[in-house]
Amino acid sequence: MTNNINPVKLGITNNQLVVHEKQEEQKKNLNQEKQAEDKKQVDSKEVLGFMAAQGLDMVPVRTQKTLDVSKYVNGEQEERIANLMKDFEATYGDAFDIATDEFPGISDDLANDLALAYINASN
Repeated sequence: MTNNINPVKLGITNNQLVVHEKQEEQKKNLNQEKQAEDKKQVDSKEVLGFMAAQGLDMVPVRTQKTLDVSKYVNGEQEERIANLMKDFEATYGDAFDIATDEFPGISDDLANDLALAYINASN
C-alpha cells in the first residue's frame, strides 16, 4: 500500500508546491546560518574585555564623609558613648561565640540573630 497523495485532487497547484518547497528550504538555510553564528569562535581578548566592562559599576561612588563629633557632643559624652560601644561589642562577641559553640554548624546570620536577641533580652 502506498501513501501517494495527489495534490491536484486537494486543490494544490504545482506552483504552490514549488513555493512551499522554497519556503521550507529558506527556513532550513536560516536555521543553519543561525547555528553557524552561534558556534562562531570569539577572540579571547573580546571576551575578557566584555567581562571587564561588565564588572565596572557606572554608578558614581560616594565618598565617605568624616564627621566632626565635637560639633555635636562634648568630651565627656564622647567618652561615655565610646565606652558603651566597647561594652556592646564585647557583649555581642561573647554572645556570638556562645551561639556558635552551642550550635555547631550554625550559619553566621543565625548566630548574629541569636546574639542580638540575647542582648535585647538582657536589657
